[in-house]
Amino acid sequence: MTPPASDADIPAYWRGLGLPGLIDTHVHFLPVRMQEKVWDYFDHGSANYGTDWPVVYRLPESARVSLLESFGVLAFPSLPYPHKPGMAGWLNAEAATFADRVPSVLKSATFYPEPSALSYVTAALDDGVRIFKVHVQVGAFDPRDELLMPVWGLLASSGVPVVVHCGSGPLAGGRTPGLGLSGTC
Repeated sequence: MTPPASDADIPAYWRGLGLPGLIDTHVHFLPVRMQEKVWDYFDHGSANYGTDWPVVYRLPESARVSLLESFGVLAFPSLPYPHKPGMAGWLNAEAATFADRVPSVLKSATFYPEPSALSYVTAALDDGVRIFKVHVQVGAFDPRDELLMPVWGLLASSGVPVVVHCGSGPLAGGRTPGLGLSGTC
């Protein structure tokens, strides 16, 4: 099959493959102020990292949800991620509220190396979180941080997946090159 040439071609493509719909595993729905700051960063891509990186679907939350539905996306995570201590618990609460409001959202959460991480990760799992996201580059932390060892153990025993963004694009992070990692792993 020929891949879709436009957004309008997406439903015919997955139907032609015999699929019942799609699951988009890399979508970000962040609190409004945070989403705007992320978009602003990408708006200034040339100045920040030397190349343009336009945000194609810079739309209000409800319009982005409708767009995903029009593509045939049956489920998607919100994938929040903190860039400093003290944010993860708040982001998890916001992500849970979003998932409660939008039935197609897979309940998502995040964590950061801080003393409270095990507590809020446990609470998120108890609340039915289906996927976690950590962004090593943006958070500027080593995923092997001792504060995260009990979190990784809990997540391993729970079987809940974690999206670990640890790549070097668009810029190498202070932690990622030392890990010998590239791309999203």
